Amino acid sequence: MILLYIKLMRLPQWIKNSILFAGLIFSKKVFEIPSFTKVSVAFFLFSLVASCQYVFNDFLDRNEDAKHPEKKFRPLASGELDSGIALSITGVILPISLVFAYILSPAFFYLTIFYLIFNILYSKVLKHIVILDVMSISIGFVIRAIAGAIVIGVQFSQWLLLCTFMLALFWGFSKRRGEINILQSEAKKHRKILDEYSLEFLDLMMAIVASLTLISYVMYTVSQETAKNLGTPNMIYTVPIVVYAIFRSLYIIYIKNMGHDPTKAILTDRSVLLSGLIWLVVVLFLMFGNFAELSPVLH
Repeated sequence: MILLYIKLMRLPQWIKNSILFAGLIFSKKVFEIPSFTKVSVAFFLFSLVASCQYVFNDFLDRNEDAKHPEKKFRPLASGELDSGIALSITGVILPISLVFAYILSPAFFYLTIFYLIFNILYSKVLKHIVILDVMSISIGFVIRAIAGAIVIGVQFSQWLLLCTFMLALFWGFSKRRGEINILQSEAKKHRKILDEYSLEFLDLMMAIVASLTLISYVMYTVSQETAKNLGTPNMIYTVPIVVYAIFRSLYIIYIKNMGHDPTKAILTDRSVLLSGLIWLVVVLFLMFGNFAELSPVLH
């Protein structure tokens, strides 16, 4: 039963919450132990709350998921785990997580509550409204980014918030495209909103959003504010890495047909993971140079 509940929590989806560390990185506090610890705890608590939301969503969507070729194997959709037991365990985990979130930071707690309420609104209303369903998912990523910054009391760049929103929008539309591509004529039976989309329309949306994502990131790298805040005017050199990651994502979506599960697509593609790691290393090197700035922090 415990293993089934852990499966229900969708631990691989926790990678989405890694955006909480963005504020830590771009405020140049990544090597400060207290700040890193605080964001790490925030990541864990936010992930628990998000997992509780997944349980609620799976409970509400269990009948629709039972008709999906992959989601039908989820514990609630397949009937392997009793819904009452799952909701009872969640009823314990959620309030405990929220209490610790408040202890960590009242501002972080309120933002986490807002995220939870927003997701309930999404499950009940927004996911049934064309375009707004995908935009709502993207807003969830923006909330994550702000939560990671607010927990350590730093401001998050508006350009990075825009990049986060656009990138999440890109993967959101790719998810819809993948679902239609896999389910085809059965798409409407699984999720009614899919009847409002077409592959041609989604291809257009993805092309627009991919372009806006790259433009937003380029504008961020050449911004004078960015150069001032990060202490380097050389962020432009990270653009080729981001361009490659976007193009590789398009390859994954259109050639490997994995757009329906963005998390799995990212976690199983070594090129995307490697490009992400290289990007992080380059960003840290540009911000800290030869890491001379670390000496007062580490001693």
